[in-house]
Amino acid sequence: MSDLRNVPGIGAKKEKDLMELGYDSLEALKSADPDELYIQACAKQGVQLDKCVLYAFRCAVAYANDPAPDPAQYRWWYFCDTDKK
Repeated sequence: MSDLRNVPGIGAKKEKDLMELGYDSLEALKSADPDELYIQACAKQGVQLDKCVLYAFRCAVAYANDPAPDPAQYRWWYFCDTDKK
């Protein structure tokens, strides 16, 4: 298990997805573009993944870039698109 699991909402499945995309730690995620991660994950799996995967990736990248993250402030739903209808 990697430190990716420290991010709320990143369980075994999303940890595996991130690792398959080449991100094996929070340190590695610091320079990642979460929208690009989502596009790559969709392409790799050959399907349009649920948007909650994108939101979880956004959460994980923000968490990785926070020097003192408070897990209560990092929930995937805080990273949803604001233009949802």
